[in-house]
Amino acid sequence: MKKTFVLALLLGIFTLGMAKPQISGISFPSAVGLFDLYEISFQMESYSNPYDPAVIDVYAEFTAPDGRIMKANGFYYEGFHFEKYKGYEKTEAESRNKGWKVRFTPDQEGVWRFSLHATDKKGSVSMNSYGSSAFTFTCNAARSASGFITKANTRYLKRDVVTNGQRRSHSFFPIGPNVAWYICKSYYDFATPYGIYEYERHIDSLAGRANYIRIWLNRPQSLSLYGPEFTQTIGGKPVMYFDKTLNQKDAAELDHIVEFAAQKGITIMPCIFTFGDFRAEPKHDNALDKNPADWRVNPYNTVLGLKKPTDFFTDKEAQRISRNLVRYIVARWGYATNIVAWELWNEISNMDFDKDNFDQYATMVTRWHNDMAQYIRANDPFHHLVTTSIGHDPDNQLFNQVFSNLDIVQEHHYGNVQKARSKEQISHTLYLTSLEARKAYPDKPFFIGEFGFGSSDANRYFEKDPYGIDLHNTLWSTLFSGMMGPASFWQWAALDKCGINKNFRPVLTFSKSLPIPSANFSPRTTGQIIKTSKSVLVFPNGLETYYMVNAAEDTLYGWCQDTAFTYQSLRRLTDKVGNNGHFKDDGIVDAKGYVYTLNANKRPRPSSRNNGISLPITKQPAGTIYVVRWFDAETGYEMKADRTLAVVGKDNTLSFDFPVSIREKRRINNTFGDAVFFITVDTSDTKNGGIMNNAANGDKKIRIKKGFLRQ
Repeated sequence: MKKTFVLALLLGIFTLGMAKPQISGISFPSAVGLFDLYEISFQMESYSNPYDPAVIDVYAEFTAPDGRIMKANGFYYEGFHFEKYKGYEKTEAESRNKGWKVRFTPDQEGVWRFSLHATDKKGSVSMNSYGSSAFTFTCNAARSASGFITKANTRYLKRDVVTNGQRRSHSFFPIGPNVAWYICKSYYDFATPYGIYEYERHIDSLAGRANYIRIWLNRPQSLSLYGPEFTQTIGGKPVMYFDKTLNQKDAAELDHIVEFAAQKGITIMPCIFTFGDFRAEPKHDNALDKNPADWRVNPYNTVLGLKKPTDFFTDKEAQRISRNLVRYIVARWGYATNIVAWELWNEISNMDFDKDNFDQYATMVTRWHNDMAQYIRANDPFHHLVTTSIGHDPDNQLFNQVFSNLDIVQEHHYGNVQKARSKEQISHTLYLTSLEARKAYPDKPFFIGEFGFGSSDANRYFEKDPYGIDLHNTLWSTLFSGMMGPASFWQWAALDKCGINKNFRPVLTFSKSLPIPSANFSPRTTGQIIKTSKSVLVFPNGLETYYMVNAAEDTLYGWCQDTAFTYQSLRRLTDKVGNNGHFKDDGIVDAKGYVYTLNANKRPRPSSRNNGISLPITKQPAGTIYVVRWFDAETGYEMKADRTLAVVGKDNTLSFDFPVSIREKRRINNTFGDAVFFITVDTSDTKNGGIMNNAANGDKKIRIKKGFLRQ
């Protein structure tokens, strides 16, 4: 009897041990470079829902050389093979390439240790070795590498960069357009997508010119981790992915896009949800084949059975599924140092809602964002920033609190400049929008994640502006608007088709010369802000200047342009205005005009003979000498021959001249009539007769003559 009991006890212990989660087939590299992907692969048994940590929770704990412990969640993975066929993406599932992974990025050189953990309803298992192999790896030094993007302060971003083996923090300004989705052969041929190869084409066209794109993870004809997949059908109907199934094909596409972008120096802001999927009444068309992304095909409706779109924010099952989706996204792509931020929603303010209960709706949305941001931070060991976006409309003030627990405030803004009056410019409008946001959100970075020129047909717009003059001007003005980076253009296909992606390059080149701005840098302009029904900017003296200045007023940088080269001024010079005072389609086009040719013989004359710029300086005494460095706004490189000195006068202004090499009294010598400046107090001896000798002056000795100081 006793023997039987002991045998049964031993058998029970053995069976209990075998019932725990089984981790097998573990593979991991022995070394990796600083800021490179470290990936652990392994196998586990099948689970009813591998995307729900309540069913199976897998993670690894990493111990850094300095003793820090970091936790990274594991995720279920299925491999796919991609190849290009006549320009389109052909996809094949790799049936033998399935399993689990943990992705991690070491941020410190030296020996790391890790352990694997798994918990299901049967029990838990922890492992710090596999067979004779201890779970350790070496993080080696790197000659060049890029680290994670973080907040430098309450206004601006920074990034650790390794150059020639030296690691330093650099300023980071996201500069580039949206590339929200790829398209298919036609709007009705979802089975023939361009897929990852279209993303490769866009990213290649931006490489070296930009450093940022924004993409969507919720487009049924493109990347879509959940919902109907229109590029895959069963019985003529799209495959539906939701809850217990996620779209592993599209996840594999995103793997490729993130890695390819990193190789090309492009960072990404992925957007997880969008208001269009939750529109009960489609905005554009009622035919599903023309507008497949709306509430009628949303699985929160068709599978989960929510009664109305706003139930998404309160239903417990919807919250569980949404958290699991976000957890998976963070686990699979959180390793990537080129992720700028997690964007929770695209234009949440445009979702269908009951206007009679708008306050209640805004409170509900804010609570959801607060909870989700907290959940992300608990699951993201790399502390990526978190944001969401709203449209620019009068109801936005009700959404002020949605950003209360987020890292970045983001608006989208469109203006129909084809119908604009003579003094309205999209560059002016976005600058003023940034000033408003700075007042509303004084302690958070601000970004315009989408902007456009009004027409949904951007190709048609760029027929009116084939060289992207308006885009050029808007990028420069918004770089100096107090935003964390210049506004991001929406219509990416038109940019690529019209060949004006090059407009990002000078802004990127110049921004690399800027140190990390402190939070006390504030935007200023020489324009007059006139408030009528809405604020407008007016520049009365022929030169418009946007600039940033720090609290001590010892550093200023900005952009200056002759007002003859604002887009509307050029349009009025080139085309005749239609009868209704607008340009849209009723104007008379001069195809040989400057806007269409950039012909130097058609270039406008200066707006005035005034060539001077005066900026108020109240924090530095009269007589303070500044070094004025000018940069070519068409290339972003310094024009060293135009470097000069300026002195604060007794009237508390810093006055200096626009470079004559660009703007003379009777003509303009460059394409856009503009230049960029970087001005700093000279730190050497500035007494009369003294000698200036510092890096800003190229180590040249410049003698300051008596009487040089302006009175």
